[in-house]
Amino acid sequence: MILPKNELKDIVKTPKMFLIWGQSMSGKTYLARQFPSPIMLNTDGNASKIPEPSVEIHSFEQFMEAIEEIEKGDHTFKTVVIDLIDDIATMMEDFICRKNSNDKVTYTALAEIPYGKGFSERKAIWKALMMRLSQLSYNVIGISHFIERTENDITIQQPSLEQVYLNMFKGRCDAYIKCSKIGNAYIQKCEEKRDNYVLADVKDPKLNKALENVRGLFADGSNTTPTMKPTGMKKVETPVAKEEKTEETTETPVENVKPEIVEVNKPTLKPTLKKKEN
Repeated sequence: MILPKNELKDIVKTPKMFLIWGQSMSGKTYLARQFPSPIMLNTDGNASKIPEPSVEIHSFEQFMEAIEEIEKGDHTFKTVVIDLIDDIATMMEDFICRKNSNDKVTYTALAEIPYGKGFSERKAIWKALMMRLSQLSYNVIGISHFIERTENDITIQQPSLEQVYLNMFKGRCDAYIKCSKIGNAYIQKCEEKRDNYVLADVKDPKLNKALENVRGLFADGSNTTPTMKPTGMKKVETPVAKEEKTEETTETPVENVKPEIVEVNKPTLKPTLKKKEN
């Protein structure tokens, strides 16, 4: 029987699909590696520099073969890390061009494929991939680089993943996390999330530990610790002045007055600008 009983059921309020993005050396891969039992699907040639199990991905076909093996469940991995998701999009476009080429013509760009077929296939294949990733029973992390541009004198920061791909990936995400490094501070900030998550709902101890420092992810404020590493964040105490004595008043005791705490060096987040799809 396909239909469920007509009754409310328990829900699982644990984020499981993430987009992590930021500048180089800002802690993106480090954060992903803290997730439970990760398998790294690596495209940037850095797999040999990390101890976690990894697969070097060189083509879209190879990537899909890895996803198919993960779907079968004959393994002990709990997290799928796609590093970089940008490269998977590029590999997919190359796959579409090769698929539509023949003995008479070789396509090197989607725009060269007649009747807009290349762009139609891009949308269909990427959408199907996002559905498959979101339906996996594992944590899924896509890692993207960082770009910055200026429009109308406003600096825009956004993932380097092309907007048409970014929109569909974000549509499946539970949390959209930006990593930054300011001085010696490694900062993780949740810019968008699907639900009001609570840290206590994350039952896996390692996942709980990995997410506890992500600012803004949990509604209960349980993740107030700002960084993965010592950050250089300072607390500045504002001195409390004593009242001057007069004939009618005495000195006001200040021992129990709490100083005002001011956080400095907090990064300013910029809005994400969407590009129109071709």
